[in-house]
Amino acid sequence: MSEQQQPAENRPAWRAGTTDRSVLEQAVDAVTVRRVFGEAYEVGGTTVVPVARVRGWGGGGGGSGEEKGSSGSGSGVGYGVHAEPAGAYVVRGDSVTWRPAVDAGRIALTLGLALCGAAAAVGWAAVTRRA
Repeated sequence: MSEQQQPAENRPAWRAGTTDRSVLEQAVDAVTVRRVFGEAYEVGGTTVVPVARVRGWGGGGGGSGEEKGSSGSGSGVGYGVHAEPAGAYVVRGDSVTWRPAVDAGRIALTLGLALCGAAAAVGWAAVTRRA
């Protein structure tokens, strides 16, 4: 069965002949407000709106030219999206509060780097004091 005969959900996301414009349109659609603000939900009269940090990047290339006895051409486009929880807006009556998401991994990394830096400084001070 050829790609043209396959249902859309079974076709590969990237295939030869896809225009650069359609790939860029997919990239723009991937980094939208829908990715930043999740579906609001209600719990006991309180509305919660989840929020995420979304970053996107992309790049493209091209080419052409001829070598002796052959011709060349090429092109390409790519993009990436990174999303992580930022927190949530909590709406109770007329008041809105922000509840930030806690990233335990980032906290641990920061503390670890600070401890390594402190240990290196103490070690350097001890070595230079002896000299």
